[in-house]
Amino acid sequence: MQHIITQLEQYYPQIPLTVVNLPDGETLNNVWTNYGASGITQLLHESLSSQTKNNSLEILNENRIAYIGKAARYTVLGGLSNDLSSMRVALSIVDTLSGQTLRIRTDLYDYLNIQNQCSELSEKHGFDYNLIVSDMMELTQLLEDYRERLINEEINPIMEKFAEKELTPKASEKAMEFLKLPDLMGNINMLLEQSGIVGEQLNRLLLFVVASSYKMLNPLHAIVQASSASGKSHLINSVAECIPQEDCEDNTSFSSKVFYYEKDKALYYKLMVIQDFDGLDDKAQYAFRELQSNKSITRKTTEKNRMGNLGAVKKQVKAHFSSLAATTNLDVYLDNQTRSIMLGVDESEAQTLKIIQRQNQRRAGIINTEDEYKAKQILRNCMRILKPCKVVNPFADKLILPVEAKSLRRLNEQFQDFICQITLLHQYQRKADAQGRLVTTKEDVRAAVELFFSAIILKVDELDASTRQFFDNLKAFVKAQDKATTYKFNQREVRQHMKLGKTTAFKFMTILQQLEYIQAVGGSANTGFKYVVSYWDNFDKTKTRIKEDLNKQLENL
Repeated sequence: MQHIITQLEQYYPQIPLTVVNLPDGETLNNVWTNYGASGITQLLHESLSSQTKNNSLEILNENRIAYIGKAARYTVLGGLSNDLSSMRVALSIVDTLSGQTLRIRTDLYDYLNIQNQCSELSEKHGFDYNLIVSDMMELTQLLEDYRERLINEEINPIMEKFAEKELTPKASEKAMEFLKLPDLMGNINMLLEQSGIVGEQLNRLLLFVVASSYKMLNPLHAIVQASSASGKSHLINSVAECIPQEDCEDNTSFSSKVFYYEKDKALYYKLMVIQDFDGLDDKAQYAFRELQSNKSITRKTTEKNRMGNLGAVKKQVKAHFSSLAATTNLDVYLDNQTRSIMLGVDESEAQTLKIIQRQNQRRAGIINTEDEYKAKQILRNCMRILKPCKVVNPFADKLILPVEAKSLRRLNEQFQDFICQITLLHQYQRKADAQGRLVTTKEDVRAAVELFFSAIILKVDELDASTRQFFDNLKAFVKAQDKATTYKFNQREVRQHMKLGKTTAFKFMTILQQLEYIQAVGGSANTGFKYVVSYWDNFDKTKTRIKEDLNKQLENL
């Protein structure tokens, strides 16, 4: 029997085959002799009915859906419309007896049209009218259920089901025990290091606090600004891996109007990871800023109504997310800077050696990847059991940031939200007031000052993080020379000393020259310019002064 089926499939691949089992002790000749053609037809229908007793769709691919009915075999060609008011499909109908193939277009929700088409199929092509109408009704219901599942999966990603299995009662209990440990911030930092983040002790913890705010009342945002190949993307990606993956939205680039077409609540309680902030054009950046500040964007557009007339339609997209982004652009647009906590990365040689050592240990099999996974899993489960709560900070009016900081109003708001987020991470250790609000402690404020200090300094400094590191290295190089205050240097010397590419060195030198930190005093475009340091700022002294002032305020809390 099987070899016959194989041969038929080879000769007639376009015709579906079905095996019909005869009654015990009967042959096809006996059935023909005893019951005639009507008996064989009934036998075929009964066999097909038994095989399709639990009727279901066979999803061949997103553009081909197969269904075996009582009267024929059906294939839905093309995708299903998202318009829930119609079910327009193209159908390929194969007669199970003759193998004849017919193709029609129809709306399965138009019952009168279905009746007319089934009547035509019955009269002209010999289909049983009642059976084919029944098939159409059954197919309509199955397609409707399938479309509803597709829509639900798009709104509620399959990762959410995975999360339910992942957070077992035992895992939840362990996560709660971890969140009750003393020195919680220190323990989180240890897990971040164990997860694979080398160095960057303060930055990695600050970014984790920012990322963890995605489902809290006041989500935070951060942009890591650094040179190419400095590890900024690795840093934000590694932190994002410690957040439940069902809550992460990882993006590389955006079209201009993508945010206006997001589905309702698709960006609710999400961590948005933007690999390169330069991937957003001006229109996308504008929409992104509005979502950060107002948590919604609104646009008016024209659409046809049911009567076919054009009219104005107002559409609104709401969002609630935290974000981590990376950029190599040293001149980030001011409106983007003020809405995010700006950070730089450690581009020192010592940090480079740490990263290389970690890479080599991983390749040598010294690093236990299972330990890395466990560290991430603990932090993910901690995020899953944290709940959004209101926080009151009794020390909010007793700590003043340096007045020379740029965009101080927004910086202060970010700082206060950052303190609240640290309190929320300690929600299993903090007391609540009479109104049910978590009460911030002095330890929360002290931890916030330590972590947020680098962000404060960047707002005070005229230079961005990468340019500041370059200028500090440049001053150290010049000071090591004779007659440092008048020493003339060119770009080639700087490139060779700092091991930088020509483009990178030129970019930093241009910025410093524009801001009058260095000055060209000789040479030409052909032979190369000679420079001297014209402004020997002592920014370390400024940092020390601000640090001492904040510490003094902490002591007086």
